[in-house]
Amino acid sequence: MRDYEDLPMTDAERRWLHERLETLTVRESLCLTALTQRMLPTTGADFINHLLALPDCDCIAANSYEALGEYSLEEQRVSEMLWEFMDTAQIGRAYEDAHPGLFVDGIYVQYPSSPPRLQYDGDNLGKCVDADWSVKLKLASESNPDGVWLRLPDYSEVNEESGGEITIALHALGAESIADCSVLEARCILPEAGDLLSQYASLADLIYDGQNLGFTLDERGQGQPNFEQLFAAALEYEDCHTLSEALDISQRLHDFELVPTDGLKGYAEKLLTENGVTLPENVAAAFNYEEYASEQLESKGYLLNRDESAYIGTAQQEQMEELSFRME
Repeated sequence: MRDYEDLPMTDAERRWLHERLETLTVRESLCLTALTQRMLPTTGADFINHLLALPDCDCIAANSYEALGEYSLEEQRVSEMLWEFMDTAQIGRAYEDAHPGLFVDGIYVQYPSSPPRLQYDGDNLGKCVDADWSVKLKLASESNPDGVWLRLPDYSEVNEESGGEITIALHALGAESIADCSVLEARCILPEAGDLLSQYASLADLIYDGQNLGFTLDERGQGQPNFEQLFAAALEYEDCHTLSEALDISQRLHDFELVPTDGLKGYAEKLLTENGVTLPENVAAAFNYEEYASEQLESKGYLLNRDESAYIGTAQQEQMEELSFRME
């Protein structure tokens, strides 16, 4: 994937591409090959947009039209007893017509269902972040000691589908299962998760937790408001240092309360109302609502996060404070 270096591009684009391609997985490489053959990139910006379109590609373990036809029949739940009477290659070509793609190294890469959108317009490189992953692993095997990258979560493993990250990586490694592999490098999208290699003696356990983290991040707390900000603040509040701790915290987010600093005035007004306090108009005009709210939150054990965007605390602290107040 070094051909991109000859394309015209800015230094910032070159750095972005170098960083993104450093952990390109086998599956992503197949998809990128298909996309670049479909539309040859002529600039660094074109190449960046190809990379940004990788999540929209699908992979099917099929190396011929016959195999693709069999996949189509399985998808339509046609009994295998009838397959011998069918032209599976014809069915495969019909599948290709309905789902355009390209055969690449034994995999049918299905192009995005809708025309690719230009996510990078030449000015928004800072917003083009590779963030739809939880854990990246560089795995090696006896037949491939240099290793290949694997990206989690891999939903094909859960849905029992072919052409997923793990299946394709194992094929490239010449390995039958994860048990035949070792880990050369591990990265987590959460900096708070720490050094993954020192935390796991079992690769299977690491993949299991990486999968669960990915599912959690994708579900976004099942639609919980401010999920990303709340999760990040909770990790900081709990002084998280391992992936297992991060997973535990993700399951307890309902125990935490987040008060954004830009909402301190509203929080102060709520406290005053709950305590039956009404300030005269002239007093309210001179009252520092933000300072009052900050003092009240800190007295309850709430902490201001590092970027000072929010206070974070637990519901248990709130309950203990109320109990203490009643006892007094």
